[in-house]
Amino acid sequence: MGFDPEALLSRLPDPTGWLIAFSGGLDSSVLLHATAALRQHLAAPLRAVYVHHGLQPEADQWAVHCRTVCSRLAVPLEVLHLSLEIPAGESPEAAARAARYRAIAGVLRPGEMLLLAQHRDDQAETLLLQLLRGAGPSGLASMPRCRRWANGWQARPLLDFSRAALRQWAEQQGLEWIEDPSNADLRFDRNFLRHRVLPLLRERWPGADKTLARSAALLGETRHLLDDCVAEVLTGCRAARGLSVAALRELAVPMRAEVVRAWLREGGWPLPDRRRLQAIERQLIENEAGSAPQVSWADVSLRRYRGCLYAVPDPLPAPLAGEQVWQAPSSIDLGSGRGRLLALPAVQGIPAYYWEAGRVRVRWGGSGWCCRPPGRRGHRSARKLYQEIGIPAWVRPYVPLIFVDGRLVAVGGFAWCEPPPACLGEICYRPVWREALVWPPTIGEEGHGVS
Repeated sequence: MGFDPEALLSRLPDPTGWLIAFSGGLDSSVLLHATAALRQHLAAPLRAVYVHHGLQPEADQWAVHCRTVCSRLAVPLEVLHLSLEIPAGESPEAAARAARYRAIAGVLRPGEMLLLAQHRDDQAETLLLQLLRGAGPSGLASMPRCRRWANGWQARPLLDFSRAALRQWAEQQGLEWIEDPSNADLRFDRNFLRHRVLPLLRERWPGADKTLARSAALLGETRHLLDDCVAEVLTGCRAARGLSVAALRELAVPMRAEVVRAWLREGGWPLPDRRRLQAIERQLIENEAGSAPQVSWADVSLRRYRGCLYAVPDPLPAPLAGEQVWQAPSSIDLGSGRGRLLALPAVQGIPAYYWEAGRVRVRWGGSGWCCRPPGRRGHRSARKLYQEIGIPAWVRPYVPLIFVDGRLVAVGGFAWCEPPPACLGEICYRPVWREALVWPPTIGEEGHGVS
């Protein structure tokens, strides 16, 4: 079947925006040009993202190429730079893939659709790889056409088309693309399948790619039915910011694993292998001992605190230090999973003139401060207040401390320390800490509110 760009996005939900993962290679070049050609029919804006891994000496040139192509098409491009370290024992392919998706998840806007360029040949390769790895139903279902992902969607609209069909269309359109030399490196499992195994299968079974992709699709339909069941169970296992260990213990062990995987997938985190799932079961769910147990893989760590499981980056970003002037209503991007600080209009808050005069400061670090919550008798130490609020030890170094004229007024977006100055009809703002990966937000919560 030849490539038909007209029907490219017809089977997908309507998102708030379209984000194309653009590498500059053949497949993503076809996806970008075809989608850009449909732009007049799209009800939402289109943009692209390029992930600069720094693994190839030509990476800088590729970034320039991607900028040039997107500029010609008038498609905004965001370049994400990664500093990739391969953990001992981890596959370089898997580590790079996990880091890439994690980075893209960080820039995906609410309700936005991430478009990926995998095609039918990729699907066949993925199914064979999963079979050889001894994967279960999720792995054998291979790559889904469309699913909820991070805070939006993820779709692969090219799965019906072969690599040959995409190349033919690209040549007809006169497209230029990047040829990554690593795609010919037979040390990588996928390349070995692509260049050595699948050609042999096609000699015997000319329709092997299509047949394998069809099997993956059928397994995907079965997986979809299971996902519906798991989603219902997951709803009953949610806690404020994570998963309830007590609720997980009520489930059969196989369902526990499915719920944990579904929850991680929903957050855009890399999924654990069978060995890590067994460690999660043993160390985080069944075992009562340990004050702060955790299981880590790829770039994520699953931790337990007060009977709940939480997913956070691994390693955690370096905590901030020092002091910064904060002028409302501007936000402060704290960077690298540390979230953002927002100043939201509020009836109770810090009057605007304090912000405008540069009298509002943000500090981090230290545990020697005390807080006197409004209506409470006496002061609370940092440790005591964090315990009362329920802030885990690993989060505490990242919590922004809000000062007015050198006096501690608010701890993050969690609690007032001293009553803020009366607004008396003035415009007031309250501090809010959002989007911190080190401390995931409450499900359905717009932000951490000061109480």
